Amino acid sequence: MAKETKPAKAGTPMSSSHRAHAQLREQLLRSKFLPGQKINEVEIATSLEISRTPLREALNRLVAEGLLVDRGRGFSVPGLEPEMVFDLFEARVEIECATVRLACERAEEAELEALSDFLKESMAESPDASVDRLIELDIRFHDTIAELARNKVLRQTLSNLNDRIHLIRWIAMEGRRERTQSQHREILDHIRARDTAGAIAAMREHILHRNEDILEAIKAAYGHVYTRSSA
Repeated sequence: MAKETKPAKAGTPMSSSHRAHAQLREQLLRSKFLPGQKINEVEIATSLEISRTPLREALNRLVAEGLLVDRGRGFSVPGLEPEMVFDLFEARVEIECATVRLACERAEEAELEALSDFLKESMAESPDASVDRLIELDIRFHDTIAELARNKVLRQTLSNLNDRIHLIRWIAMEGRRERTQSQHREILDHIRARDTAGAIAAMREHILHRNEDILEAIKAAYGHVYTRSSA
């Protein structure tokens, strides 16, 4: 797992390496590169207007975070091999079940009330909201539960997993808005009732975890990125 990135101090300019890392990470999360695509370091260094040394530092950080793969003779985007994607979602299920269990034990009533208010706001989001916006709201809900668990390692691990399965989550979110919101409410209701078993069961059901469903999402993800790249 990658080490937590410390923000630059106020007034301190971001280094070339940090800037390259931030820009490339954003591009990877927005699927600007195809699964399995080899990274052209010369082209990227030119587009970012940096030298190869800070670029290589940024690329190595992305490898540590699981967002790139070091092939020995260059870097490439991870593919969507089913076995790896299954492992990532299995890990996410276990991490989220752990955070919701701890949240049941440790969250304060005022914090749960604030999360309830957030859910009301997210449910009132425009029906025309983009999938990116829905993913943002979904991640915030789950991240808040991880925060309420009071375990920084679990929270950081969950954040990294979300980055690595971002495309699959993006695909899976399409057409699932009402179901997602209702499941969020059910999870929160169990937490507020301090019903640990119910909260864990609801969380497990909420997260994409059936192999056949994940496989369909993988197929849809490939179709999405390759159709968009040929448009």
